[in-house]
Amino acid sequence: MPKLRQFLATAVTLMLLAASYLPMLANAAWFEATGQAIINNGNKALAKKQATQEAIKQALMFAGASITSVQAMSNGLLENDRFEVRSGGEVNDLALISETYHDDYVTITIRADIFAHKNQCTAAQYKKRLVSTWFPIRDRQQGLTGGLTEFGQTISEHFEHQFNQTSRFAQITQRKPYYLSTQSPDITNDIITLARRTDNQYVLIGEITELSVERTSRNALLFWQDAPLTRNFRLELSLYDGNNAALLKQENIAINSPWEFDLHQQVSPTSQLLWQSQYGKAVTAAIAEQATLMDEALSCLPTYARVLQVHSEQVTINIGQQDGVQVGDEVTLFKHAQFIDPIGNLHQQLQLHPNKLKVIQVFNDTALVKSISGAPLANVQANDFVARQ
Repeated sequence: MPKLRQFLATAVTLMLLAASYLPMLANAAWFEATGQAIINNGNKALAKKQATQEAIKQALMFAGASITSVQAMSNGLLENDRFEVRSGGEVNDLALISETYHDDYVTITIRADIFAHKNQCTAAQYKKRLVSTWFPIRDRQQGLTGGLTEFGQTISEHFEHQFNQTSRFAQITQRKPYYLSTQSPDITNDIITLARRTDNQYVLIGEITELSVERTSRNALLFWQDAPLTRNFRLELSLYDGNNAALLKQENIAINSPWEFDLHQQVSPTSQLLWQSQYGKAVTAAIAEQATLMDEALSCLPTYARVLQVHSEQVTINIGQQDGVQVGDEVTLFKHAQFIDPIGNLHQQLQLHPNKLKVIQVFNDTALVKSISGAPLANVQANDFVARQ
């Protein structure tokens, strides 16, 4: 096997093993995944963990199973445990087949018996639209080290790219060039306004909650001498319903990785110097896992389409071919209402309309629907909603 180049973090190959001997489990199959990872600074345990995580992740995704937490699963595998993953599939058995150490990399081979369920929700057939913003650093002082005060702009861009590259259920259609924090005093109105102005159903807000640098001496008696630096990275992602600002999902992933730069060295947040470092690669891996988890959180959420206009008993909605809409799809109509309570809070209501609708014509980003029964669509107006649930 040719020597791995230093910039290569992991490489994975997959082999599907025949499962014809399991006639009663038509959706079950053995998947064998081989992962490789660079051994940095002699840390074989970390390299083994990285290769194992990548192998498990690729096997599960290739099989169509959901991933609860690759990190938790790989930790368990090293301890000889069994695992289950969410409704997308189940790992009946998971085994570490081999581990081989080379000069500067390790090869890990796992085998997983994965049973993928068929009970996918119909909502998953439509891609959801998300809007995001730059990700602020909660404690901006932590960004001063290394010159990463605007790191949140770069992280939001990297997350958007990773998410849109791998997502099966949603797409970030826009990333607005400003910071938005969940701790903002007017966050509810900010979310609703952002979703409405950008014509997106869901709002994704990210915040870097930890970016500190640590120095720990290996010997307490030699604390005055330089010791290796490590840096933390914790990203909190919050997914909101853009219609009412309801919090739907929150994900946190944290890493601590060697910071290979001088304490006072300035590093551009967009430079290859940063992203090819151990820290940059660790952040990239964390973002990739978080993108997968957030995509799965969106999988069975309904796709709400907004009514744009009503004409001659035909309704134009703001999703179309690019979102997966097809002629003949059936959707449910909701009347949209809102009111302000006595203390000034705005409340949103969706009231079910008695008539089911069917898609009769599809365009790139819009579609025409009409009543299945032919009954008049009384009181339907712009800014009402339809949904496939």
